[in-house]
Amino acid sequence: MGAFNWVLINEKCPACQRNATIRCQTHVGSSFGGGRDGRFQNREYRLGEKMLWWDESDSRYSTWQILGRGDGQLDSRSAEEACYSECTLCGARLYTILRFQDVTPSAVLGIGPREEWPPEYWK
Repeated sequence: MGAFNWVLINEKCPACQRNATIRCQTHVGSSFGGGRDGRFQNREYRLGEKMLWWDESDSRYSTWQILGRGDGQLDSRSAEEACYSECTLCGARLYTILRFQDVTPSAVLGIGPREEWPPEYWK
């Protein structure tokens, strides 16, 4: 099992159709390693909130996006990931596609029922 963090987003749930907090499990920016503030795993973040990670001067910095999906149009400072997600109101099992920029969850690119997971994000 790999390390992961959580990104909390406020979106309309595709299952219950209510505005809800969706909890997204991400491997981007996650590691069992860490710094003086602890491991880079099992933490909660919101869109726009920079994740704890090694400083850019550290040789490990570039590994923040190792599990993310690059599509040829993303540079070395960006990543996308389809995340296992869940609606905190109805418990629906969802997927959420997140864009990350410089170790920061920056945008929601898609959300839907987990059984409709986009095939281009299968690994």
